[in-house]
Amino acid sequence: MRYTLYFLLAVAAALFLVAPAGAGQVGEPGGHYEFSGVIYKIDSGLLFVKTDTLRPRWISQKKADRLGLHDARIGDAVNMLVDSGNQLLDAALAGRSFGQHRMVAGTLRYADPYWGEIQLSTPEGDVSFEVDTLAGSKLSVMQEGKPVTIELDADNYMIDIRPSR
Repeated sequence: MRYTLYFLLAVAAALFLVAPAGAGQVGEPGGHYEFSGVIYKIDSGLLFVKTDTLRPRWISQKKADRLGLHDARIGDAVNMLVDSGNQLLDAALAGRSFGQHRMVAGTLRYADPYWGEIQLSTPEGDVSFEVDTLAGSKLSVMQEGKPVTIELDADNYMIDIRPSR
């Protein structure tokens, strides 16, 4: 009986740590979660955002400018879109949309080792896109010549990549 109780407590703890509390799921199952927060500090070109459900996050000045947060101030409410690994994909001031995201499937032709560019071969031809700094780390596990699906934000930056089946 005691081991069953320990097992159930371990399962509950694991679910608590894995599932983001209060998250609104967006898009594909298990894919993206939307959170709201408030900018509590702006320092050294970084926007620091505090949420009720996640650890405090920061948004670089370069990404903030690209996402339309260049005029953000302390106290502004911000919506953030994160992937299942809790990596920031997109952000917008509360009341504004994230912009149109789109998916592109193809074969990975080239991934810049400095995470600046990605090239795909698609049925429509070869295409290349700039890579968001935070998404670049995902390129290291992708192999050239393999089928992938990338997600582009409203500015045509690759913000997510995953193997295609």
